[in-house]
Amino acid sequence: MTHNLAPFAAVNALINQGVSQLLSNATATWQGTGHAFGVVFKRGQDEGYLPEAVTAVTHTVSMCVVNAPGIAEGGQGLCINNQPCRVTGPVVPDASGWATFPVVLTEGAHAGP
Repeated sequence: MTHNLAPFAAVNALINQGVSQLLSNATATWQGTGHAFGVVFKRGQDEGYLPEAVTAVTHTVSMCVVNAPGIAEGGQGLCINNQPCRVTGPVVPDASGWATFPVVLTEGAHAGP
């Protein structure tokens, strides 16, 4: 039964490639491989604890996890726009292989799309 799904897997890979090329706003690499791929990188405000008193910036990444085999919470091999990052939350891909998860920039004060 697995062989019957092969055509759909090829279509899914093609769609993921198109999304990462057309909708991405940043470029990432995984574990210094040099193979760059597109990601959606967002900055936002943390609305959690005392938002009227404390301003905290959050960063999230959406990407196809096939491009980063083994990526998981605590991982430090991801670089976004040449900025090293640490994954700070669970990486749980959906059925298409995409996941959205929080990261912390580990060097420098600024990195952006």
